[in-house]
Amino acid sequence: METNQERIPVKRLVSKRDIGIQAFELENGHLMLEATFLDPYHLIRLNIHVEPQSKTIVHAKSEFASHPHTECPCVAEKAKLLVGLKIERGITKHISLRIGGSEGCIHLRELTLETINFAATTLIGFDDGFGLMSREFNMLDEAKRMELSGHLLKGSCCVYK
Repeated sequence: METNQERIPVKRLVSKRDIGIQAFELENGHLMLEATFLDPYHLIRLNIHVEPQSKTIVHAKSEFASHPHTECPCVAEKAKLLVGLKIERGITKHISLRIGGSEGCIHLRELTLETINFAATTLIGFDDGFGLMSREFNMLDEAKRMELSGHLLKGSCCVYK
């Protein structure tokens, strides 16, 4: 006898990928991001420091703690090429050119793009005196947050058309 309930298919986990990012404010005022990319074949760590006033990357380092190929760790040095980039529109293209492609690593590129997106989120409100990932900024009413961040997020989603 058939019921109206949809049958839930049996599933078998075959793999998992996790990207984790933590943001810290350093005593010198810089934003530090520690990120990891973990799947069955990789453990990639990325550490980036950003000077908040200029939104410039002032330090970048990566490590391939676990990797499938002997050449993978050689790409870790590419993270240093991020130093000097400013977190602004167009940065994704610069990241892809510096650490992606056939001379880079798609996984380091993915981790870096996610980390930079999070850095940009952490910096929203900073120029208006709210500090890094400000609770006060996030407690503002929606209209005020839109007024302050609209120019930064324009075209990023349906809310900021």
